[in-house]
Amino acid sequence: MEMFDSVMVFMLAGLAAATVMSYRSGNEKRDVGFLAALTTLWGAGTAAALLG
Repeated sequence: MEMFDSVMVFMLAGLAAATVMSYRSGNEKRDVGFLAALTTLWGAGTAAALLG
């Protein structure tokens, strides 16, 4: 795994953790939805980078 892939996976894990913490702490649905969408897009990019 290259450095780029490692950074993308680490960032994906951080975004996922931030989304879960935001949801559990009772933040506004709009903010949690934004984080979830960002995490989904980042996950798609990470998958494309790892498979490509």
